Amino acid sequence: MRKLEIIVYIYLFIILVILLTSQIVRYVWHNRSPPRMVSESDVFQYANATSARRRIPRLIHQIWRTDDVPLRWNATFHSVLAQNTGDFKHYLWTDVKMDRFVREYEPEFYKNTYINYPYDIQRVDSFRYVVLYHLGGIYIDLDNGCNRPFKDLLATLEALDPESAHLAAFPRDHFSISVESDFLISTIGHPFYKQLISRLYLFHHHFILHFWTVQLSTGPIYVSLQERLFSSSPQRDTVRILDYKVAQPMFVWKVIGREWVGKDGPFLFYISAHSNLILLYWKIFTVFLVVLILIKRCKTRAMMMSNCPQLQQVKILTSTKKLLTKLGT
Repeated sequence: MRKLEIIVYIYLFIILVILLTSQIVRYVWHNRSPPRMVSESDVFQYANATSARRRIPRLIHQIWRTDDVPLRWNATFHSVLAQNTGDFKHYLWTDVKMDRFVREYEPEFYKNTYINYPYDIQRVDSFRYVVLYHLGGIYIDLDNGCNRPFKDLLATLEALDPESAHLAAFPRDHFSISVESDFLISTIGHPFYKQLISRLYLFHHHFILHFWTVQLSTGPIYVSLQERLFSSSPQRDTVRILDYKVAQPMFVWKVIGREWVGKDGPFLFYISAHSNLILLYWKIFTVFLVVLILIKRCKTRAMMMSNCPQLQQVKILTSTKKLLTKLGT
């Protein structure tokens, strides 16, 4: 019984630490200056603006292993081309082209980190930061289609910040607490992308699961963390967040991709989809453990008192004194 109590106490202590840590992280994450947003009304107002000078290169970058894009992404891929024909130059970066580009433009990162990534998706993620830093333009995943010419969005960004030398934009995620990395916009040499590249080696670790390793080392969680850190820098005004409705469906539509997801992905997606129910079961289980320990402790104390002669004598003396007191009165 003693061992069970120790295990339960350790469990409760761990839960307490997790809850306190999560609250601290939540407070720190949300305790920031309000992000500079791009709203639907901004696009309606500035989409056709021509007075602002162009700073974002009219380039679209996409990535696939080879020059042959899979048929499942035929609709999304060609919608990007069709909506932006004549206004943008399009690049399809293959594994060979990416390797050559990173080796030429970021040789230290290439030698120390890029070629040592265990997963191809980490090279894909990191490449998009490298290419946008050196060439600028737009990066969009192959599973994202285009509903409206991207020139309208770039014109809006340039009109909103006409004096800024650097501009960058990221879509806000569904929960409005972080940013996505499947649709990126930047000028050449943006300091935020320099920060992204320079800190990749610090996050080059294995975080237990394939899914979390990708997310934390190069993926959306890594970008969100760096954006949060950059938001406190003097150059924070050069980054804007696209309101969710601006990114999708105004400009982008999506199909299910997740080519990079490993075997642990479906399990984690299931947990995420049923998180409220799982949390409820966890609370019930924790309360059950606490009640069980309290009941056991009460029973143990009662047994100790009933089996202790000295306690019995004390009880008899106390009862006798009470009886004599009553008789005396």
